[in-house]
Amino acid sequence: MSDLASLHTERENDLVIGVIDGEVDPSNARDLGRTLAESVPNEAMGVVLDLTGVQYLDSSGVQMVFELAERLDARQQRLAIVVPGGSPARPVLEIVSVGEIAALVDTRDEAVGRLSAV
Repeated sequence: MSDLASLHTERENDLVIGVIDGEVDPSNARDLGRTLAESVPNEAMGVVLDLTGVQYLDSSGVQMVFELAERLDARQQRLAIVVPGGSPARPVLEIVSVGEIAALVDTRDEAVGRLSAV
């Protein structure tokens, strides 16, 4: 993985929280996505992907998000993406309609609430 971005994962009840900070581009998107997907156990209800600290997200980052959503969906797990309105990643994700496959929310608490509500 390149030094442009970092990934931190943690568990919160039945959810995995993945926090990415930095820049997501072709040099690291595949590794970030693979590492995040591998950190999600089968018994997890879903993933909160926190992109609040992402300053740059290109098409490889968008592909990473879609592949993660697809993988989770195949395992009957859900995805919520934290990306505040002023974030550089928000318009990119809105343009490609990520909101159709995952909840786009402004805060981690909102994401946890969405995934915890059955």
